Amino acid sequence: MEAYLVDIARLALTLAALALGGRLGALIDAPLVGEILVGMLLGPDGAGFVPENSAVVLVGDFALCLLVMEGGLSIDIGALNSVGPIAFAIAVSGTMLPIALGVAYMSACGYGVMAGVAAGTSLSSTSIGMATKVLQTLGELTSPLGNLVCVAAMVDDVLSLVILAVVSNVEGDDQGGGRDVAWMTSRPILASVGVGVLGAGLAVAIPRIAGTLFPTADDAVVWAMLGLSLGVVVAAGAAGSTHLLGAFVGGAAFSGLSNARRAFARHAELNAWLTSVFFLSVGTRIPLRGMFDARGVALGAGYSVFAVVGKLVTGAWCHPDWPKARAVGWAMVGRGELGFVMAQSAHAGGLMGDAPYVASVWALLIATAASPVFMRRAIDVWKRLETLGNGLETSGNVEDVEAVR
Repeated sequence: MEAYLVDIARLALTLAALALGGRLGALIDAPLVGEILVGMLLGPDGAGFVPENSAVVLVGDFALCLLVMEGGLSIDIGALNSVGPIAFAIAVSGTMLPIALGVAYMSACGYGVMAGVAAGTSLSSTSIGMATKVLQTLGELTSPLGNLVCVAAMVDDVLSLVILAVVSNVEGDDQGGGRDVAWMTSRPILASVGVGVLGAGLAVAIPRIAGTLFPTADDAVVWAMLGLSLGVVVAAGAAGSTHLLGAFVGGAAFSGLSNARRAFARHAELNAWLTSVFFLSVGTRIPLRGMFDARGVALGAGYSVFAVVGKLVTGAWCHPDWPKARAVGWAMVGRGELGFVMAQSAHAGGLMGDAPYVASVWALLIATAASPVFMRRAIDVWKRLETLGNGLETSGNVEDVEAVR
């Protein structure tokens, strides 16, 4: 009985610490940083309140699928059409540049190319959740700037999911098994394309079917979305893609249904708690002692610069509106759930050693903490200049308008 009470006390302390960590992280608009740190402190390398392979990890993995599914649900087809190729250019460059910088940096520090690729892929995704929260707070979520950031982050995440499928396939390859390298890398890409095509078809069919079956039944919509997502998750994993792309497609299939987002939003509080548990589980899998190894810290300090630069420069596609470019760039700097999943997956699969893994985690944490702070400032500056510029345009001072910009 005493052991049972001790377990209850540990659970209570864990939940309390998780809530506190999220609140402290929210001070910089990055609750996930605080939640990950709590996981590190309470995990196997810390206080041991959350042991390895515990139910927390299982719940966290389920929450990750819901989080990715919600990202698919948030797709706005109208925004896709309105922002044009700039968002795609930002997304593609923001995915590939961090990988190139990762290879260059890790190679210069004496590590192999594969370690650089793995480290770079962990920095290739963007936290769309964090960006949308800051945009919503500042009243810019539905503005042209908000549409540009959201679409770029969404495409960025889809590309990162495809990369994750390739990385997972490479790590799962048996050593010396004689598998064809071309097939090993092309299979997840082909499977991901197939899942994407399936998703496009579902996105057209589901609104018509669901709109007829349950036009106002919100609970039925949520259950249908969960059921479909489960099926696509299993199919995507079996085909050789990543199951997370299946979760994204499951949500995207309902993005055109008018009551789907409203129905899912009714469970926002539960989803928020599950998301917190996911980031807690991420923290438990980070080696606390290794995080303060001198070599890993030094490597991470340098890599953090590349983590910021690799995304910040993508805003240059907004040229010549440099204030807007800075705002977009800082929005893309913020990393999210996929980055930590990629880093842990690559480390577990032996694609990068302890020091590159620790460096990647430090880079992810620093970039994630810095992004909302500087993004908020950049948007404030951009809005002030836009207001001033509009006033000068009204007064007819064209030269002053150009000087402001």
